[in-house]
Amino acid sequence: MNLLLVARSKELLEQLAEELSSKNVSVKILATDLLAEDAHKKIFGFVKEQGLQVNMLINNAGMGGYGKFREMDLQKQLDIMKLNVDSCVKMAHEFLNTTSNTQRRYILNTVSTGAFQPVPLMTIYAATKAFMLSFSRGLRHELKKENVFVTALCPGGTETEFFKPAGMEEVVKKNAQFMMSADKVAKAGLDGLRKNKSVVVPGFTNKMGALSAKLVPHDVVVPVAAMFFKE
Repeated sequence: MNLLLVARSKELLEQLAEELSSKNVSVKILATDLLAEDAHKKIFGFVKEQGLQVNMLINNAGMGGYGKFREMDLQKQLDIMKLNVDSCVKMAHEFLNTTSNTQRRYILNTVSTGAFQPVPLMTIYAATKAFMLSFSRGLRHELKKENVFVTALCPGGTETEFFKPAGMEEVVKKNAQFMMSADKVAKAGLDGLRKNKSVVVPGFTNKMGALSAKLVPHDVVVPVAAMFFKE
């Protein structure tokens, strides 16, 4: 598939575009910060200017913060909410209203296993992911007769650059045996999207954790989640 890649760093986007272009696909880039109020308008304005036909949206941008709620910087937590929730909702809305409904369309929202239960020390992050899981499921039902596939990808710990800005290096070391590669998670998400799955949880351990969160009372699940995220 041809790609339009969006992120903050133009230099990193250019490097990635060069690598991916060797796979005989067209790759365009747009450097922009999704925390900007009008980022969704800028992105789909670029799509229109370039004459692109977009049929898939992957809402993958997100960030977290680690620590006790009252001790963390409030603005950082508000930014987590804005990026993980507001920007994804804006992107989905703009995508649905500016792309052709004559073709099959796809929305893949990167959520988290943190969506299935509260996570102490990542309280705001987990709450944003619970929102995105509910949003994805509700949107999927609304669009089921409109030839739009909506899938929530709910990975556990994944080997990406997510953890360093969140201040979670020690937590990663502690739980290294549970981490999955980004390649495996991405493939699971795209395979699930093509199969029109509502929710995709990659990896056996993550599946068991998600199932436990559904079956076990939160009075039990939340302390267990807290144990995993203690340094």
